[in-house]
This record gives sequence, C-alpha cells and structure tokens, in this order.
Amino acid sequence: MRIRVSIDRFRRIVATLALLVAIAAAATDFDALMRDAGLVDVTTLDSAITVDLKYATTDNFVHRNMYGSLSRAYVTRETGRSLQKALAILRKINPGYGLIIYDAARPLSVQRTMWDTVKGTPNEKYVAKPHRGGPHNYGMAVDISLTLNGQPLDMGTPFDTFTTDAHITHEAALVAQGRITAQAKRNREVLRNAMRQAGFTTFSREWWHFTRYSMKYTRRHLRLLDF
Repeated sequence: MRIRVSIDRFRRIVATLALLVAIAAAATDFDALMRDAGLVDVTTLDSAITVDLKYATTDNFVHRNMYGSLSRAYVTRETGRSLQKALAILRKINPGYGLIIYDAARPLSVQRTMWDTVKGTPNEKYVAKPHRGGPHNYGMAVDISLTLNGQPLDMGTPFDTFTTDAHITHEAALVAQGRITAQAKRNREVLRNAMRQAGFTTFSREWWHFTRYSMKYTRRHLRLLDF
C-alpha cells in the first residue's frame, strides 16, 4: 500500500511539473528569443522549405506542446545556407522536391523536459543530455524530411520513432524483413545524399536528424540557446 501511494504521489508530481512546463512555454516568446540569438526563420530561405514543428504540437514522443505559440523553425545563418544548398541539389534530381522541417533550433529548457521524460529508460539514447546542450540547442541541427510537390514522402517510419526501423545503418535488412519499403529506403538515401553534400552529418539512429557542425566546433563558436 505504501508503494502504491508513493507511486500515485510521484505521478501527481510529474503531472504538475508537466503542467508548469507547458504554462511556462506558453508564456515565453521563443520567437523573439530566437531572433535575438541571431537565428533565421527557415521559411524565409526558400518557399520549398515548409515547417511542421512537432514539439509545438502533441504529435511527439512527450505527447505535449513544449514550444507554446512558437510555429517557426530557426537555424544559424550558415546552417540555413547549407539547407539552401541541399535543396538546390535535390531540385537537380527532381524539380518537385522540397524539404519539411520537424524541428530545428531548440531551447535548452525544452531539452531538459525531453531528457526528464526519457531519463532512466531505453529511449534516453535518443535524447541529448541537457547539461551541456546538444546540436539542436545551438541551432545547427535539423529534423527534416523530403517532400514531393509539397507532400511528405514515405520514409518507412514517422518522425520520433524510437525503434530500429528508424535507424540508417541496416536499411537493406529492414527492406528484406518487410519493415520498410524499398521506396522508403530510396527516399531516405536521396535526402541523406543531398544533405551530406551540403555539409551535414547524420545520426545513425534517426533518419530525420542532420547536424551541420561537430560538437567541438559548436561549443567553441556558437551560442547555446539557454532559455
């Protein structure tokens, strides 16, 4: 009985903290803070770049809006130029290709919420620890997918799928096992090749995640979004 009461109390505390985080996010003008940090709105770079900011909705692994009223995606200027380069490469393959951004620059306060959600679980390997910040917390990483004539293409899994089906290391095996389609594999490769040519690096566990700089360079030269 004592254990059950303790668990119930813990759940109430977690729920209360989640509510406080949501209230704080709603009251924070992340748009102004992003602009003050010198970041650029990705939709100003090219009309073929669209945004579906997942952490400003409940369609994410935390299942709540952590961005409040923020609906724009921001990146550093150099990261933005690299996105434009990737888009130019894609258009040479197919003029109908575009990019959709699911997440970009991420406030450190949101990173803390994400980490608290997965800490101590098997999913913690997918989320950067907030004590020093990860690539999103410097505005030089994007979670992104490929579109054709404005429609997102099949990538085998949705964004924020914390399973091996989202990994990029054994995609041929995923196709052979029927876990993703051959077309999804090709779509991933098209996106990945363009992003790599534009200067981005990949994350083996997430087909959607691309990083512009090494963390060593980032921590030395870029500003941590500590808000």
